[in-house]
Amino acid sequence: MTLGETLALATGHAATRKASYPVGVLWCANSRGLGWTFPAAVKRQLKVDTAGLSVLHLFGGRADFGTRLDIDPVVVPDVIGDAWIPPFGRESFDVVILDPPYLRLCGEELSSLMRTAAWVARKRVVWFHTIWVSSRHGLKPERAWLVRVGDSCQARVLQYFRVTRRVSAPTHFKRGPAIKYNRWLAQPAALPLLEAGGD
Repeated sequence: MTLGETLALATGHAATRKASYPVGVLWCANSRGLGWTFPAAVKRQLKVDTAGLSVLHLFGGRADFGTRLDIDPVVVPDVIGDAWIPPFGRESFDVVILDPPYLRLCGEELSSLMRTAAWVARKRVVWFHTIWVSSRHGLKPERAWLVRVGDSCQARVLQYFRVTRRVSAPTHFKRGPAIKYNRWLAQPAALPLLEAGGD
């Protein structure tokens, strides 16, 4: 049985239905104590696929390539800021990578993150999480992997989406943790975000 057929059976679809884009498996060795970094196999794949492109990590953590935005100053990001409302204009980077904390996200929170990423990205949005997401906001899936990150760990997904159309600017939040940002979205003043290591 192929991976596509296995996925189809697991999701309740007919075994003859196949994904319209390639789906593979990334096998990562057991590792502990990585703390806010990508597993080695995932990092290698991302670096190969983003070579020569400008990259923004909206949840920067300890990534060692691209521009890192993170709300936690302890990880010493390039920009201290919030992924819900990043201080970047439309099409500021070729690729935007989303690797949010592995918490439950409601539909509106997930939609807001994807819309924000689609706004900032010129070419591609990458999603790395425990939740498999569908295409939305002018994003078309082009490739995906199921990721085994270690024994006794939740599996992850690595999904690539191509930007196919321009989305409107991020809008107000109706519920979820990002609702506190509505007052900044409603006025021209920006959040007082600091650049780490700036002059």
